Amino acid sequence: MNLTQTEMAERLGVSKSAVAKWEVNGGLPDRDNLIKISETIGVTVDELHRIINNSYMKKVDFDINITPEIIAILESYGYKVIRPTEGDE
Repeated sequence: MNLTQTEMAERLGVSKSAVAKWEVNGGLPDRDNLIKISETIGVTVDELHRIINNSYMKKVDFDINITPEIIAILESYGYKVIRPTEGDE
């Protein structure tokens, strides 16, 4: 919405430092402020929760090195291990 922290704080009736804290994962707004934020940016509280949860998700590291021993154990339990081809590594 191109609002500064000060502008958002004024619309919500909170301090600029509260908005700054929310932006850097220093805490979450209470229920009343979540409602005010959702109204201000034009989304439902449920959508706002999804936005918050997605912003906290950490990047998953898919570059995992599995040893031949682990592969053998997985295969012994019936798992199919797909090994990368030479060009994929």
